[in-house]
Amino acid sequence: MTGLCKLICITGIPGTGKTSLCRMLNLHGIKCTGLNGIAESSGLISDGVVDVDSLASVHIESTVVESHYSHFMKCSHVIILVDDEDVLRRRMELRGYSREKINENLDAQRAQTIYYEALDRIPAGRIFIIEEKSRDLDAVFCDITSILSKINNL
Repeated sequence: MTGLCKLICITGIPGTGKTSLCRMLNLHGIKCTGLNGIAESSGLISDGVVDVDSLASVHIESTVVESHYSHFMKCSHVIILVDDEDVLRRRMELRGYSREKINENLDAQRAQTIYYEALDRIPAGRIFIIEEKSRDLDAVFCDITSILSKINNL
């Protein structure tokens, strides 16, 4: 991996815990940045759509980023979070998502859309899928830190 800038992208459909896990990483001294805040402060969101191409040119002082579209960035590695559909449905309902948007997101998880989008950009060996299976965030956090250790030792 000589010469490859490491940008580790945590992604997944809404409700998988990306933001919470990023917060946990920061609390444990691993700098993680949410892309939504950067896109918003940079004026790169219009009608709810992020200009990912322009976002990719913004300097980010972090090697770990999170968002449901982070896998469209220039990632060296991608970590995809997936969880139980019933759990995700409840979380999205609590956020006020429409039935149509919920079904669209769940269909994307079923079809592994994020995996294939990431695979268009990087080799499969640099894509990690964490199946949360409704485990608590501490267990998922341990999986993420294990993957980050593996990546850093490559």
